Amino acid sequence: MERKEGDYNLEDIGAQAEISEEKIQTGIPEGEMKNRKYAAEEKDFLLGSNVAEPLRNHRKDPKKEFTRYVRFIWPYAVIMAFVFFGALVIGYSSAASFPSMADALRESFSSRFEPIMKMSPLFIMLTIFLNNAFVSLLFLILGLALGVLPLMFIAFNGYLVGVIAYLAAQEKGLLFILLALLPHGILELPMVFLAAGIGLRLGHQVFSALIGKPTQIKREFKEGLVFYFHWILPLLLVAALIETFITPLILSFV
Repeated sequence: MERKEGDYNLEDIGAQAEISEEKIQTGIPEGEMKNRKYAAEEKDFLLGSNVAEPLRNHRKDPKKEFTRYVRFIWPYAVIMAFVFFGALVIGYSSAASFPSMADALRESFSSRFEPIMKMSPLFIMLTIFLNNAFVSLLFLILGLALGVLPLMFIAFNGYLVGVIAYLAAQEKGLLFILLALLPHGILELPMVFLAAGIGLRLGHQVFSALIGKPTQIKREFKEGLVFYFHWILPLLLVAALIETFITPLILSFV
């Protein structure tokens, strides 16, 4: 039977639909395929997280914003915590093995901090807060240098804390150290580790970009800064308030 112009054949329509479906299935751009592969690798890499969703999707819910991002950055923060406490143990052992070195550091610390301790409590609190805020922001930003500098700085700070802990233990005992560090350290240390972890994460992203893997460095850097100003900075302020006004009150009973 001869077809007139304008008539439709169901077999032709079905064939065209199959061809269109095949094009859709096989015509995915190469860049999109790389992004899908990158997303799958990220999902496998993140420990304890099912999906690393962007922070901006949860800004309406502060609790989700905080927990989602902490889960996202947690593996890097844990690495930084291990580096810090490892360096702390080394610093404590070094001070015990080389008392002359510990005494020299004691004099250096005394000359540096004695003028500050004579200031008003409010000034001391602001000094502690600004120092911790600056160091944490530095950890985050310097992570762009492949994450090496945050690792070095966190190790150096851990070493110094270990030396100070040894000196304080010799004079006041371990109980004094625990009471002096725990009240504010419960907030301060996790915030510092998270900031350093963000820096390490950014360093990992820069390294991935250098070896040709697709990354989203700019977006992750912005999200890291948002998390810093929304969460890390306020909690560091609370930690400084505790260290200045509550910790001395606790130590007065020892």
